[in-house]
Amino acid sequence: MLKQILLILLLFPFGVSAQNDNCDRVISGTIYNLSTDEPLPFSTVQVQGTSKGVVSDENGKFILKGLCEEEFDLIFSHVGYKKLVHHHDVHHELPTIYMAPNEVTLESVVVEAERTTGDLSTSAVGKLSAKEYERESSRSFGDVVKNISGVTVLQTGQNVVKPVIHGLHSSRILIINNGVQHQYQNWGADHAPEIDPSLYDQIKVIKGASTVRYGAGALGGVLLIDADQPELLQDWNGKVGTDFSTNGRAFNTEAKLEKGYKNFAFTGQASYLKQGDLTAPNYQLTNTGKEELSASLAARYHRKAFDLNLYLSHFEQELGILKASVNGNLEDLANAMESEVPPETKPFSYEINNPRQVISHNMAKLHGTWHGEDQKVELQYAYQQNNRKEYDVRRGTNNEVPSIDLSLTSQTLNLDWKHPEIFNFLGSAGFQSIYRNNRNIFGTNTIQFVPNYTSYEFGAYLIESTELTPSTELEIGGRFDYFYSDIIGRDNSNDLYFNELNYSSFSATAGIKKQIQKGRIFRVNVGNAWRPANVSDFYRSGKHQSVIEYGLWRYVRDSDNNFDDAVLSNEERYVGIEQAFKIVSGYELKNDRFSAELTAYVNYIQNYIYSKPGGIVNTVRGAFPLFIYQQTDALFAGADISSKIQHSKQFSSVIRANYVWAKDITNDDLFVDIPPAHLGYGINYTIPNWAGLSGIELGLQANYYAEQFNAPRVITVKEILAAQEADVNLFAEDDSNFDYLPAPDDYLLMSLNAAADYKNFSFMAKVDNLLNTAYRSYTNRMRYFADETGINLSLSVKYKF
Repeated sequence: MLKQILLILLLFPFGVSAQNDNCDRVISGTIYNLSTDEPLPFSTVQVQGTSKGVVSDENGKFILKGLCEEEFDLIFSHVGYKKLVHHHDVHHELPTIYMAPNEVTLESVVVEAERTTGDLSTSAVGKLSAKEYERESSRSFGDVVKNISGVTVLQTGQNVVKPVIHGLHSSRILIINNGVQHQYQNWGADHAPEIDPSLYDQIKVIKGASTVRYGAGALGGVLLIDADQPELLQDWNGKVGTDFSTNGRAFNTEAKLEKGYKNFAFTGQASYLKQGDLTAPNYQLTNTGKEELSASLAARYHRKAFDLNLYLSHFEQELGILKASVNGNLEDLANAMESEVPPETKPFSYEINNPRQVISHNMAKLHGTWHGEDQKVELQYAYQQNNRKEYDVRRGTNNEVPSIDLSLTSQTLNLDWKHPEIFNFLGSAGFQSIYRNNRNIFGTNTIQFVPNYTSYEFGAYLIESTELTPSTELEIGGRFDYFYSDIIGRDNSNDLYFNELNYSSFSATAGIKKQIQKGRIFRVNVGNAWRPANVSDFYRSGKHQSVIEYGLWRYVRDSDNNFDDAVLSNEERYVGIEQAFKIVSGYELKNDRFSAELTAYVNYIQNYIYSKPGGIVNTVRGAFPLFIYQQTDALFAGADISSKIQHSKQFSSVIRANYVWAKDITNDDLFVDIPPAHLGYGINYTIPNWAGLSGIELGLQANYYAEQFNAPRVITVKEILAAQEADVNLFAEDDSNFDYLPAPDDYLLMSLNAAADYKNFSFMAKVDNLLNTAYRSYTNRMRYFADETGINLSLSVKYKF
């Protein structure tokens, strides 16, 4: 009897859904122009095989009533745009339709736009348009996301590029890769995310510390990277393409293939990139080559109220690190930092020598969704394997052996429930668990830079939203997370040390979205987030590519501020969790010819952990700048501005600007590597058709980067050497932050782009650093040794079928 009751309870939701065969079903959505992201009015929506249809209003919105079937095919059409057929069922979210003009090769797409309560409505969100993403997707992940307002980058050379949101990076930004929290060695400026943008279709950034749905640690924000799920009922289609760049003589090829049946669909993609040494305006950047290979497979199985999605991806790369960043002794280091042409400069080559990185990342995800009456349940499991090898310039046979060899295995489990409306509240609740196992692979012949560890993370969240008035929406949310880590490592004497770390805390958010009038929206979001110090913050020790680094528990300093390595505990040096309290407000204005968004924020972080220059060190592997980790209270504040002006049918302009101000509140000091102010302007000219070509676009962009005046004092390597010879301790009485070189001068970068389509072909050309300007970026650690890259011409050809 008990088994029968349990069976009835399990089948009850499905039974209710199946019995609801009346004809009062309603579906509504919005239709947009794919090229401009503007609403597309007066489009036709037809239920295939029936006489039921409707025309969208002046805002692109449509409502279809009186539907009897649970599943049906919708036909979207508009004069001058490509027709779209979409297989839909009433259990899914309201679709957002993007219609592609006939003159472009981009295809019309459907985004089954889930309303992510608590994360997208009252928080500031930035993204790239479909055209912008198409133009940039062959570049590195960091180079793509820096085109979003409020996002900058932190670099180690020309190949290691990672995103910075409102001045914060690495483990203070969560990257959600196709719904999975991307797990990688994200603890250093030398580690970029292992993501190929060409495998995805859209990137969004949530600029807040209150993203309670995605997990602890998002003090800066969240990057959402998604590929469209395979579409049902579609013929074989796909694309092939190739890109070539003159700087580095790089070439890239990519391919995509899709097919959809009634209940099953799949998408397969692959990409390969080969790049040689890059070139600055006045010299070669030796050993800056790169090679990448990536592939993914997505499959979808659909049965009425149930969807099952499988996603597999593989990414591997080999990256060269600028040879001039490695020097044999302290005198060479000082000379390298002041040399006009970097030492060890050699002719162009595709060969990648030491120092270099070899990284691979694999992911497998299984995601199931059940749609009930006004509710949805999602269950997701993901497995990730990340392998990282870092090679230094070493003597003898050790030169072929990695000095750092790490393998990170992780497993994540997510359960999310979007509940029906309760007392005028709509919301979702969920549970998340993450298991990580990080191991040093034996045979490096070096002391472990970071120890082995196993960690467990558990989190639960609740997010609710309600309408206070027809024009005002309130969102509130909370989350609890628990972390546990079991650590075992070896110190510089090769003796074992052990530790266990336990952390738990709450995070919360509250936000209001107010539509002041048509086209004018005000948002404000207040929240807190927290991040425990990770294992590398505590225990990193020794040489790491171009620097020497020591974590919070791996060094001591005496009364004269002299440095020595050690292994400490929390009793010897207390380390509290980082607690961020952030306010983000935004104002959005949009009409037929003008759109703009202003975002301002203040972020106060208690127990902020940062990397501080600490001097210079001479080792058997060379001489390097020393960085030590410390903890303080910090304040970050700033603003982002983005706007678009449609001057005429052919001419449009885009303006972007961002500013970050940061300060060490505890010590009344300044930090290194805070992004300088940036102002960008671009003007575009479009021609629908000319000489057999369509979708012609010409663009000119100018980006001005100011000098970073909010920078700490400067103590050069030569000044440190002179003080050592005179037996003077420069840091005994003044331990404030400093930098090894002054902040670089301001600079202006120009770029030119052109695009056109011919039948199923699309052509794109872009010239970066059009004026071949010699400059150095303040947020690039290699600015100590070399200029950035010079002029670069990129050509792209893609064929869609």
